[in-house]
Amino acid sequence: MQVASGSTPFRLNLHVDDVGHTLVFGPTGSGKSTLLALIAAQFRRYAGAQIFAFDKGRSMMPLTLAAGGDHYEIGADDADGAPALAFCPLSDLSTDTDRAWAAEWVETLVAVQGVLITPDHRNAISRQIGLMVKARGRSLSDFVSGVQMREIKNALHHYTVDGPMGQLLDAERDGLQLGSFQTFEIEQLMNMGERNLVPVLTYLFRRIEKRLTGAPSLIILDEAWLMLGHPVFRDKIREWLKVLRKANCAVLLATQSISDAERSGIIDVLKESCPTKICLPNGAAREPGTREFYERIGFNERQIEIVATAVPKREYYVASPEGRRLFNMALGPVALSFVGASGKDDLKRILALKKAEANWPVHWLKERGIGHAETLLATS
Repeated sequence: MQVASGSTPFRLNLHVDDVGHTLVFGPTGSGKSTLLALIAAQFRRYAGAQIFAFDKGRSMMPLTLAAGGDHYEIGADDADGAPALAFCPLSDLSTDTDRAWAAEWVETLVAVQGVLITPDHRNAISRQIGLMVKARGRSLSDFVSGVQMREIKNALHHYTVDGPMGQLLDAERDGLQLGSFQTFEIEQLMNMGERNLVPVLTYLFRRIEKRLTGAPSLIILDEAWLMLGHPVFRDKIREWLKVLRKANCAVLLATQSISDAERSGIIDVLKESCPTKICLPNGAAREPGTREFYERIGFNERQIEIVATAVPKREYYVASPEGRRLFNMALGPVALSFVGASGKDDLKRILALKKAEANWPVHWLKERGIGHAETLLATS
């Protein structure tokens, strides 16, 4: 429930019929992170709902932790210097589909190392995957020790324990446990480059897809332009937008870079597949180069003017076949404590409280001057 002009109550619903795919556009500092966190929090009202959020900058961390979700910092080390999370992507080979995906995933790793995949490579990879079905060990090192082609062994060395990515991708058992609410912080991973980013994200996407069995689901891709710029993820997002509706899953794509969205090559797919569009205030919306983007997603002169003159961090403009409205989230201090606390000092303090106090959300609210915190959280 939001507030529209004249303090009129306004119910924001991302779905148009059974399609909940949504685009969120807005420059840095316009309130995007707060909006995404609020949408995630509100989505939990549905029975059996599950949320998968890809975050950059830890903005979703306070809400995730306070709601009892799992916050994974992909590629980051814990306080002892050990990897916080490690994967065993070949651990599940129980079905033909699993084995086909595993073979394709290994091919991707070999390809991003600069090897041109030939039928001989594919045959060698498929043969080894087949042999591992009944094997006890299914780590990447186990695969490398058994595969027969030297070229494949050399290419995969980078991802084994003897290479720089082994601590993340060469675990004997998979450390990823998916619950009803999980956030993947991928800023560290993004800084590792394409050769490391592609294998990890494709594996995470696979794990998520296996969880989409009809329960209400939401996938949030913050800073989506980082993924739209790569052909592997661009194709995956295009596929998701077309097929995930049938799995009762909505995809929320958020980006601050309009130019990167334009260059993605799938802006027409985004426009057609995402009936709901939320635009954050953008003073440059009327300027040449930016105006054309808003026109391409179907905005007229009046709508562009609304986006250009809206108040940052306070107003949001939603447009869908159901109608158009400028709204204000009108968040209270409790909500802002978890969906709007993304500054470095706030995040540092939350982590310190979580480490020291079992019931840290109560202490966090009290520090922010909110009385009766125990009662508020008990009834929320």
